[in-house]
Amino acid sequence: MGILKRPKYQETETDKAIKRQLEQEEKDRVVKEEARAERKRRMAKGMIGSRSMFSKAGGQGFYDDQGNMLS
Repeated sequence: MGILKRPKYQETETDKAIKRQLEQEEKDRVVKEEARAERKRRMAKGMIGSRSMFSKAGGQGFYDDQGNMLS
């Protein structure tokens, strides 16, 4: 009866590498989506943006998401 049974599927190294890459891309996508949502929330509150209360006229004093001043 061994002829009629299909062999069990065994993952190759390539399959494992593809799976790891897809998992990493999913994690990166989630992180980027969270950062985008945070930026959108801060923009809505008026904390960042060209008309923010926390920016100085003339383009100086703008801060990125990590709090570093942009030049």
